[in-house]
Amino acid sequence: MTTVIDESSRGSYSAQRRGESVERPSRARRNFDLIVEFALTAFKLKYAGSVLGYVWTLVKPLLVFGTMYVVFALFLLRGRTSAAENFPVQLLVGVVIWSFFAEATMTALTSIASNSDLILKAFFTRWVLVVASTLSAAMTLLVNICLVLAIGLPLHWFHIGWATLFLPLLLIELYAFALGIGLMLAALFVYYRDLGHIWEIVLQVLFYASAIVFPFSLIPGGLKVLVALNPIAQIVEDLRRCLVSDAVPWSTDILGGLVVVPLACAGVALVAGGYAFRRLSRNFGVAL
Repeated sequence: MTTVIDESSRGSYSAQRRGESVERPSRARRNFDLIVEFALTAFKLKYAGSVLGYVWTLVKPLLVFGTMYVVFALFLLRGRTSAAENFPVQLLVGVVIWSFFAEATMTALTSIASNSDLILKAFFTRWVLVVASTLSAAMTLLVNICLVLAIGLPLHWFHIGWATLFLPLLLIELYAFALGIGLMLAALFVYYRDLGHIWEIVLQVLFYASAIVFPFSLIPGGLKVLVALNPIAQIVEDLRRCLVSDAVPWSTDILGGLVVVPLACAGVALVAGGYAFRRLSRNFGVAL
C-alpha cells in the first residue's frame, strides 16, 4: 500500500511540474463510491456459500408469509375480513415491508462495531458503513417487490391505479425512517452492547404494534388512531391502499390531520439519528 501511495504522489508531483491539472474526486464522490462498494459487497456476501444463493431474498419472506397466512388468515382471522380487503395479499405486503425494516435496523446496529478493524486502520466517513448496510437491505426490498409483483400481477393479486404513484414516496419515507433509527442504533451500540438484545425485543413488540398480521378494520376505534401514529403502521397501511385494494383506507382516513405525526417522526428520526451519530462517532476510536 505504501508503494502505491508513493508512486501516486510522485505521479501527481510530476504532473504538477509539467503544468498538468490533477483532478481529485470530491469528498461526496468518494463517499458515494464507498457506499456503493460496501453495499454491493454486503449484498453479495449475504447468501454467499448457500445453495439457493440470492433465491433466499424471495424465499425468506415467502416462508414467513406462509406461516403467518396459516396462523392468521386461515385460523385466527378466518371470516373476520371481507373479500374486498384481500387480507392475504395485505399480509404479504406487510411481511415484505417489515422484513426490510428489521433487516435494515439490525444490520445497521452492528455496522460500526463489526468493522472496528477497518475503522481503526483506514480513514473514511464512518456513517458510510451505516448507509451501506441499510442500502443493502433496500436492494433486497426492491428485489422482493419486483418478484412479488411479477408473480402477483398475472394472478390479479394487486390493484394498480393512480394510487400506486404514491409507492416511491412511501418507500422513501420508509428508508428515511429506517436509516435514522439505524444511525442512532449503530452509534449507541458501540458503547452499549446490550442494545442488540434490547432492540430484538423492541422489534418483536413493533411487529405486532404495526398491524402487520391483521388489517386496520379489526382494530377498535380509539386504538386504531394510536396504532396509525406508528410510522411503520402508517407506511404499511398506505402501501396496502396503493397496491392491494380500494377497500383499504388511507392513513389520512384514520388519522385526519394527525397524519403529519408519523410523517414527522420519519424526518425527526433521520435528523436525530444523524446528529447522535455525529456526536458519538468522535470517540469511536477509544470505544472500539
